[in-house]
Amino acid sequence: MFIEQEFHLWKMTYDLVLNKGFQVLHMNTQAGEVWLEKQYKRKNHVVRMKHKQINWRSEWKRDLEITLTQLNQNKQLFRGAKVVFHSIYISEHPPVDDWEDVSEITSSFKTTTELYYLHDENKREGTAKFYDQLGLTPMEETGDWDADQKEAAIPQLQRQIVAHHERKKQEVQELFGNGKPFVTYLLLAVNVALFLLLEWAGGSTNVETLIEYGAKFNPAIMEGEWWRLVTSMFLHIGLIHLMMNMLALYYIGTAVERIYGSWRYIIIYLLAGVFGSVASFMLNPQVSAGASGAIFGLFGALLYFGVWNRRLFFQTMGWNLLFIIGLNIAFGLFVPQIDNGAHMGGLIGGFIAAAISQLPKQKRPGLRTVSVLVFAAALGAMVLLGWNGTFNGGQVFSEVQKTQELNEQGEFQEVIDRTTDALEAPDLYEAELLFNRSYAYFQEGETALAEKDLNKVVDLAPDMAEAHYNLALLYEEQGDIEKAASHAREAAQLVPGNEDFHRFYQELNQ
Repeated sequence: MFIEQEFHLWKMTYDLVLNKGFQVLHMNTQAGEVWLEKQYKRKNHVVRMKHKQINWRSEWKRDLEITLTQLNQNKQLFRGAKVVFHSIYISEHPPVDDWEDVSEITSSFKTTTELYYLHDENKREGTAKFYDQLGLTPMEETGDWDADQKEAAIPQLQRQIVAHHERKKQEVQELFGNGKPFVTYLLLAVNVALFLLLEWAGGSTNVETLIEYGAKFNPAIMEGEWWRLVTSMFLHIGLIHLMMNMLALYYIGTAVERIYGSWRYIIIYLLAGVFGSVASFMLNPQVSAGASGAIFGLFGALLYFGVWNRRLFFQTMGWNLLFIIGLNIAFGLFVPQIDNGAHMGGLIGGFIAAAISQLPKQKRPGLRTVSVLVFAAALGAMVLLGWNGTFNGGQVFSEVQKTQELNEQGEFQEVIDRTTDALEAPDLYEAELLFNRSYAYFQEGETALAEKDLNKVVDLAPDMAEAHYNLALLYEEQGDIEKAASHAREAAQLVPGNEDFHRFYQELNQ
């Protein structure tokens, strides 16, 4: 009778939702139809149960085609795992003709489909088959209930299912409501303010200004200015760099702050930023700055959220987030002057920092302890590798940068001493060290030594226009106009857009 089938539908739904962890996707008590979903054993099991009497194969075929079309239209809800679709019909009588072969219907759909038709004669066996197929413990029997008891139980089961579903929806809403993006707006303001300060002080693309105001500069860090690992997170090189990072911070930062709350968010941002800066110190000897490491850390925090909320992660942001991360990594590999060390370090650091701060209501002290130890060990290892120059030419390149800075400050004798020491093991930077020493020699009046160094430079690096230009100046001072013109011409050809090089060459040819 009608009550028997309705009761079985809602009893199964109650058991799957409240006892087996399935989520309600759609529920229509009037039509007697329910859609449920659960990720289980690396598969996304979607269950559609419907109280419907089907007599003819054509009727059943049409209903199943419509159902599979609906499933495909909502496939964004089931990302992150292979979908297995279970279609369960509950009725009093079996169909008149054959119904078990679904291949002709499902062949055009890329979804594994399991079909169950539960009627009064096979209801117990069919239900057991469904539970066994998913590896679920069997549903408890209700005993010898009469029709009146079952009819009275139906609305109670429905109310409990609805109440449970509403609680789950509220829990999901709370996941994205743990904080307002106050800190994100504050970070945006700080970054913009410091950018304006750099522009006022001499220009955000001016290396001297960047170093003066706290950019990541390895020689200074190795001399004890470790605070640069933090300050460099808030400086940007050029307007485009600022705009791109602030746009990413606005969209990603607001999402992370709403998930983690403001205090956890600032911890993740700072720890990830420092981790990215240290990774840059280890891998990149160039002067660098920017919030990219911290922003990639926010990506890492979202990935950590996805580990603990896989279903919700793939329904809301999953594949899009993974695509953006992959695109940025690929972009960094093929485009020069992008600090991949900071990006990858920030991503990893953000994930570990999220494990340290943990999600709201998450209490895993063991995981936090392990994460702190991993973070500290990784940080220490990167500092050691960066200090020894394992991946970045460390000490030698630092001497190139430092002696260039000393030349600008007029400390020429110190430049000569430091470059002479560094040239005993120059690694890949012999030409740069010789060039810096030649400039210091020239300023100290040691023109013969300057000429000797510059000739070595143009042999080692014939495309270094500055070396040719300085040789031209030196030969002009010595009165050797022919050699001066030759090197001036070489400099002008190497850098066609340099007006000083062209003007000097023209003067020599007058």
